[in-house]
Amino acid sequence: MSRLLAPVLLAVTLTAACAIIDTGPTPAGPAATALEGATSRSATVHVYFSSALGLERVSRLHRGTDTLHAALEALVQGPDAAERARGLVSFVPPGAPLPPVRIGPRGPVDVRLSFGWGIDRTAERQLVCTVADTVSTTTRAALGSVRVKIHRVDGSTGTRTCTP
Repeated sequence: MSRLLAPVLLAVTLTAACAIIDTGPTPAGPAATALEGATSRSATVHVYFSSALGLERVSRLHRGTDTLHAALEALVQGPDAAERARGLVSFVPPGAPLPPVRIGPRGPVDVRLSFGWGIDRTAERQLVCTVADTVSTTTRAALGSVRVKIHRVDGSTGTRTCTP
């Protein structure tokens, strides 16, 4: 009987030794906040840059109401120093003109590329994902459901969805 009782007593003793003692509330620092510098008139825009792993989404703080314009400007400006240090690059030609974008009530989002954008497919993917992300955030649609129709300079078109 004592052979059976010894393991039980040992388990109870070890369990009691591991009890958590209530210490009451402990200060944990300030409450969580949004991005540094955010105000009620700020919005976060998402831009897609390329890395060795594929396209990566980065967040940028924007003060204003036209989030699509801000996202496109950030895309054309390319990765900042911290993003470049993480290995992010852009295939969008530096200083490329912002493409006109038309968002209709139904159907794909129309994007018209102009000279200066070239024909790089990764740059096109960056553009499609940046536009689709902004539209999906605004309309609360799923990212993969936003169709973006690219009108290229050579007259060709293609409808794509974001697949980072």
